[in-house]
Amino acid sequence: MHRSAREGTDTAARARRVVLVGVGAIAAVVAAVVATVGTSTNWFCTQPCHVVHADNTKTFVAGSHSRVSCVACHEPVNASPIVFVFKKIEVAPDLFTTIAGTFEMPLNPSSAVAIETPDEVCTQCHDLGTRQVTPSSGIFIDHDAHTKRGITCATCHNRAAHPEAGITYELPGNRKHEDWLSMSACFRCHALERPLPTPEFEAPGACEACHTEGFDLVPASHDAPDWYNRFGESGGHAAAYRAEASRTAEASAAAPAVEHPAGPVLRPAAAVNACYTCHTRGYCTDCHGLEMPHPPGFAKSHGAAGIASPATCARCHARSEAEAQGRGFCTACHHPQSTPGRAWRTQHDEVVAKSGATACFGCHEPPYCAACHVRGPQAAEALLR
Repeated sequence: MHRSAREGTDTAARARRVVLVGVGAIAAVVAAVVATVGTSTNWFCTQPCHVVHADNTKTFVAGSHSRVSCVACHEPVNASPIVFVFKKIEVAPDLFTTIAGTFEMPLNPSSAVAIETPDEVCTQCHDLGTRQVTPSSGIFIDHDAHTKRGITCATCHNRAAHPEAGITYELPGNRKHEDWLSMSACFRCHALERPLPTPEFEAPGACEACHTEGFDLVPASHDAPDWYNRFGESGGHAAAYRAEASRTAEASAAAPAVEHPAGPVLRPAAAVNACYTCHTRGYCTDCHGLEMPHPPGFAKSHGAAGIASPATCARCHARSEAEAQGRGFCTACHHPQSTPGRAWRTQHDEVVAKSGATACFGCHEPPYCAACHVRGPQAAEALLR
């Protein structure tokens, strides 16, 4: 073939390749734009991903942000198209777990998404400079004080876009999240004690720091008739404390603390003992006159404390004012089957005849019974000494 003809053919081939590459590049750009825009719609977030986000969709639709696009909060604000594309690539592997149904539940169990959400996500719509803040009655919140310390909006308003009240979750293994707009959640950072008990606490926990003057600080539970019983079962407050201590211990073991970008290590709100949001840890001890709650081993060593100050123990453990006199109240714990108002010595035979003496030997050696029954009560008292 003539040289000029071959050159013409090569030029045409190169031109076709350039055109094809150009068309391919344009098609790739168009596809990327369509894919980015398409996967950024609420329809895509709630329908193709409906299986994994079915419960999230319920809460989203029930909230005040239901007309706001998902990406407005879940993607970087004013991000470039390139950032959006990389974000899509980053979450692409989730497609396989969604199709296979191997995704883990619950999603976002520790509300890490809220902790990682920067303020500009919220302030792109909400301007605290012009927005009137209306907290619940009796409460005032200094938003500026929190913002200056790096505490973001979603650190407290973690369920703003996905409120869970009244929602029933259906996905197996899913559960509702903590709502950090609660007093217990505030005490992940606030504390009553001074000096602060641990470094993660930074804010004061005094009532007047957040509550308006005249606000009723006493919970409704404290108005129950048996809340402060002097005798009997120590009143409702003792049972309430035991339940709260047990609950918070379980919560602390079940959920890990989360480190906030601003510095504090946030415990789960469920791990905050509600009693200590109003009372310091020494409040119980100050009222009872001895360490409260009783320290480990107190059950074995409390005899010395009781003998030194029997009236202190009697305030809770005696079942009546008459039983509180002397050491007769010991019967309330040590002989729970006894009849109040009667000396144990005059009725123990009835209990032993009915239930046996096995329980007695938890405190007494068998010779103790013989010492009294054979040699008289004075001999038994001598054994106790």
